Amino acid sequence: MFGSADHSTHSSGITALLAHRSLKRRRDDEEQLQESSVNLLMRNQNTTQLLLEITSHGPIRDLSCDGYEGLQSSVLADELRSRSEQMQVPVALLAATVLSGNIRDLISHTDDDTHRVLLNDEQRTDVCALVKSARALMSAGIFSPELFWQEYWKLQPVLELTYHLHTHNILTLDFLLHRDAASMSSWITEQLRDLCVSMATAADQQQMQHQILSTVVCVLVRRAFEDSSHTLSETCGSILDTMMTWLLDTLSDEDSHTSPAALWVQVFDASVFGVCVSEDTLQRFFTHSLMRVLTHQPVFKVSDAIATQSEWSFAKTPPLLTALFCKICVVFSVECVLDQLLRVLETHEVNWRHVLSCVSHLLVHDAQTQSHLTDLLSRMLRSSCHGCDVEKMVSLFLLSRQASLEGPAVFPSYSDWFKLSFGGSSSFHAKSKKSTVFLLKFLSDLVPFERPQYLKVHVMHPPFVGGKYRCLLQEYVTLARTRLTDLKVSLEETGIFEVVNGSAGAVECPAQQDVEKAVTLFMSTNKIPATVIEASIFRRPYFLTRFLPALLSPRALPVTPDARMTFIEALRKVDKIPAALYTSYTHSCQRETHRQKRGVCESSVDDHQVILREQFLQLRTLMTDGDVCAQLSRISQTLRNICPDEETGSDVITLDLDSPDSTHADVANLTLQSFCVCVLDASRISPPNRQGSWPGVFVKVLLGHRWLVSALIHRLWDLLQHQAEVLSAAHVLGVAALTVELHHCTQVCVRVQLTGSSAVALSVSQCLCEALICSTRAHMALCLRLCVAVLSYGLCRANAQSEELQNFIPKTLYKKAQYVMARLVPGTRALLSEEDEPDACAGVCDLTGRVQDSAVALWRNTQIRSLRKRPQYQLSFSEWLSAELQVHRSRDALTDAERQEYEQWACLQYLHMSECDGGCDGDVTQICARIISAVLDHHMTSRTGARSTPHTDRCLPDLLSLLQAFLYEELLTHSASEDTGHFLWDLIDSRCSVTPDPDSIAQELKYQQTLHDLSRVLALLPAALLVSARADRRTLDCRRMMDHITHVQRRASGSAGLLSFSLTAHFLKAVVCVGASCAGPADAVNACVSEFSAQCPLLLLSAARWWRRLSVALSSQWKRLTGRDALPQQLQMLDHTHSWSSRLMKGLASAAPAAPSWLLSAALHSVLRRSDSESRTRVLTQLDHTDQVWLFLFLYSAMELVSAQLNDDVCVKRVRDASAGLLAHLLLHDADWLLLFDQSGSDHRLSGFLSRVASPQILRLMPFAFYSILSALDSEALTRAVRSPGFLYRAAVCYRDLSQLIMSGSHTQQQVLLEARKLLMSSISLSSHTCLTLSQRKQLCSEYEELDAEISAALAHVT
Repeated sequence: MFGSADHSTHSSGITALLAHRSLKRRRDDEEQLQESSVNLLMRNQNTTQLLLEITSHGPIRDLSCDGYEGLQSSVLADELRSRSEQMQVPVALLAATVLSGNIRDLISHTDDDTHRVLLNDEQRTDVCALVKSARALMSAGIFSPELFWQEYWKLQPVLELTYHLHTHNILTLDFLLHRDAASMSSWITEQLRDLCVSMATAADQQQMQHQILSTVVCVLVRRAFEDSSHTLSETCGSILDTMMTWLLDTLSDEDSHTSPAALWVQVFDASVFGVCVSEDTLQRFFTHSLMRVLTHQPVFKVSDAIATQSEWSFAKTPPLLTALFCKICVVFSVECVLDQLLRVLETHEVNWRHVLSCVSHLLVHDAQTQSHLTDLLSRMLRSSCHGCDVEKMVSLFLLSRQASLEGPAVFPSYSDWFKLSFGGSSSFHAKSKKSTVFLLKFLSDLVPFERPQYLKVHVMHPPFVGGKYRCLLQEYVTLARTRLTDLKVSLEETGIFEVVNGSAGAVECPAQQDVEKAVTLFMSTNKIPATVIEASIFRRPYFLTRFLPALLSPRALPVTPDARMTFIEALRKVDKIPAALYTSYTHSCQRETHRQKRGVCESSVDDHQVILREQFLQLRTLMTDGDVCAQLSRISQTLRNICPDEETGSDVITLDLDSPDSTHADVANLTLQSFCVCVLDASRISPPNRQGSWPGVFVKVLLGHRWLVSALIHRLWDLLQHQAEVLSAAHVLGVAALTVELHHCTQVCVRVQLTGSSAVALSVSQCLCEALICSTRAHMALCLRLCVAVLSYGLCRANAQSEELQNFIPKTLYKKAQYVMARLVPGTRALLSEEDEPDACAGVCDLTGRVQDSAVALWRNTQIRSLRKRPQYQLSFSEWLSAELQVHRSRDALTDAERQEYEQWACLQYLHMSECDGGCDGDVTQICARIISAVLDHHMTSRTGARSTPHTDRCLPDLLSLLQAFLYEELLTHSASEDTGHFLWDLIDSRCSVTPDPDSIAQELKYQQTLHDLSRVLALLPAALLVSARADRRTLDCRRMMDHITHVQRRASGSAGLLSFSLTAHFLKAVVCVGASCAGPADAVNACVSEFSAQCPLLLLSAARWWRRLSVALSSQWKRLTGRDALPQQLQMLDHTHSWSSRLMKGLASAAPAAPSWLLSAALHSVLRRSDSESRTRVLTQLDHTDQVWLFLFLYSAMELVSAQLNDDVCVKRVRDASAGLLAHLLLHDADWLLLFDQSGSDHRLSGFLSRVASPQILRLMPFAFYSILSALDSEALTRAVRSPGFLYRAAVCYRDLSQLIMSGSHTQQQVLLEARKLLMSSISLSSHTCLTLSQRKQLCSEYEELDAEISAALAHVT
């Protein structure tokens, strides 16, 4: 600034100034000072080195800005005043000139980098010293910022220097902007950009960067938004807008947090502003910034947004844009951000990518967004439909689709949203014609730009429209289908078991579900479903390209053919599977079997799995909810890339646990392992109640990928059932956390249907609980560990989120916890039986300690025990029995003595427990009934369960012993009173109350199996409970037993037509046992047996069949109870009939005993059936021709013929010939034989007898016996049969019934039907018109008109 001076002038520096310190002048007035200043300038003195010379003396040069002392400043001030007097210039001007000259020298050594905005360390030290000196001079009143400003602006300074001057209040930014707003605005903007671009590496340099930015931004924000009327408001706002534009322009998908723009993003951290900016000002700044982001360069058209929206999900958003949204939105509530977004949409042109990315950010980072966004969409839908607002409707669809892109963890799927919004009659669009037409036109206009997945949703789940507008909807559906065809996207996804007719309730049924339902139907009917056959003909493209590939998916085939293999073979036999496709299937299955045996996975780890592994590793380092949510969104995107063509049409996942699909096993293992490790890492840092909500978000992300859920369930099922002993504590903790979080997400979970199970679909958490079994020692130990972990983790999560515990604990697992803890940890039994008081202060148990101690601690917790008060969480006695029956005694965790002790404790607990708590209210009959029911159910499930095993080596004997003990207790308590045992018959009758459809083979077989199980249990019950003595103690009440035998056991008697030996003996022992306790034992027994003879002959018929073995047991029991050798008279009658038949077989003629004809015939038939034809003829000749013994012998023989035919016995011809011989004799002497084939319900005693002794199956097949026996007669006997009164009518009715049997598939003897028709036609030709009454003729003609027109015509013309 000043000219150069000679050496003498230069030597008058600091030394001269100090030497003349005492020469002070009186301060002149303003005019004199001005003249002195001019004079000084004119003298051209070189004073630019003044301050540096002063500070060059040792102590001063080493001082920093913070430690500068005031001594030298006062010296400097005195010297400046002295020089100003000598030069006659103002001291302020001299000070400004000296300071600016020193600054020029400092910054002149800065490198030539155009982006250089920071000083180096040496420069920064010198500047701090200079600024401190200037600050001291200003305090002394000899420094003018105004004069310094004029010199400073000519120096082209850097931003750091301005920062130091601002912070020391020498030249503030406010001062600079006031002096030259335009120039300073441009300079600050350029300097801020250069500061962001300069990549500082040293820590002190980076710290200075952040300090400069925060200081400058605070000033700009305060001036721009604190007072809009301020003169600098517009200028500062312009600078901030320019920087925001620069930031948004530099964003790209490759940006990282080390890019130049990343530094400017940091200024939006609310902590930067501290107390410098008020809260209101900060809110206005962030509101303005958010609007700038949403409206920056609105280059995307609506059509572009619709077409490319799927590329704008959270995982694909540029990282810096995500970071910017994180910092801007943090100062607002979700509701406030959405309101701002809506206002921007209504008033500005927007950048759709930024708008939709903002929505994704909110959904991922804030759990409250879903509810607020749902409300916003509802309001937009109402407004758009009411006002037919196209722009608002566009925004509505874009926002909802963007939300659905982030998966069900944060928002329902688009399909669910569309159905909920437009699928019902109460939807907003359905309230007026105008709204309906508007919606359909809007959807039609979108068609050219729509992506296929959205068109498929609209077609498969069309909006609800009234009947008058169906044509408009059909036009849209046609247009959408045409567009899908153009895009080469097939809509042939509708299953063969689901008819999609365009209604709102249509549900897409994928081919896999069709396969599972077809296999299920095939299992129940043993026939290929007609729907499948029709599909193979009328929907051949779907059948060949969808159904068969799903059916023939490669798998390792089981050794024993399962239902799917049998179904495939049935289809192949009827040529429904192309040979090439079947060959390919068999080869693929062989390869899969070989691969599994080698334990090698064919598919190598691809790029996506490598990425997924890295993302899971990164997740372990993130424990804050926001960062975890962002990372999980990226993981979700990677999972979508692994399986991009996932089928999402159904709300139910069907799992075949016998043949798991190992396609995604590696991904499932990686996911499960990563979750367990994350839970373990988080638990090391803090307990579950202080970990935030990240596990729930993790699980919701998993639920968005059905294929992964399926793979995870398969893996977990395998772990829990087959690898119980190898699961570590980390595994158990991870599985427990996963189970708790899955249960908490039950409302958004898909349901799981296990193949081969008739039960309803389960939630995912309940499905995992079902995999937890307690059948062996290892499984019980795992169940105990997992239950303790689930209860502990769930308790922490419930307390952390202030929710009810039931939202975190699955009821099935809680019941298993009650079962296994009481069984393995005796210390919990007192707590479970409420013998010990709960501890309200008991905390969560320590999972690192002994599991037994943890279990006891848990049951002391009030919250845990309170769940038992909820009915759905109570382990009922029936459930306890079912669990106990699954235990393998040889591999039980308890010894035999310990098990018996535990089971007795449990039964007594349930005996005294109230019924509302799952107990029996002290009623012994209830506990007996439930044990019997459990045993029967166990028999059924162990026989029909898809994954069950035979019930050998189970705890059934232990429970049956307990049952008998309780029954004898009941017997002794009531002393065999009249009411004793009625509860048993009530239970038995209830199990047999449903009569099967006679045309359904499956139902009939199931009913027969139930009766078989029931009979086995019935034979184990104390016989004395089956019959009771009446009040007079003279007679027995056996009505319930007779009803049971007649209506239940008769159906179970099967083809033999008799009761089994064990049941027959048990029933008669009951009569003898209770009769012996009466006042007159023999009379009581005789009266009871006589009653059986009259009303329930089946028991005595069976006794006659088994009498040789039965008599010994009954005689021994009778003698033991009464001391008498001879049986009661009615039982002796059985012995006499048996002796009589034996004598006849030996050729000894004797008079028949006094017994009913049907009983004599039964005894005789039992010996004749084992004899040859010669012996049989000899015996029959000794009988009285008029005795009805012949008639009943013929009946038993016909029944035996039916039995032999059903069992395919080799003795069919022998039995038929014997029956024909008996019939030939009857044709000569007895015309009542036709009544044996009368099933019209007549009151004749023969018809009544037959209905009480023959099973329904035998009764249905009597027409077969009728024609089979007639076909074996010779011509003479057949002629006599045809001429029997009523023969023609009976023959026609039997032929009708036989035809129906064959057509229904109950009988397959086609030859019998042909012979029967021939015989019937011959009979008609030989009959006169008097053989049929008018009503009979009319009835038969009507029935045969459709069955056989020829027979109908013949019957009509009988002459």
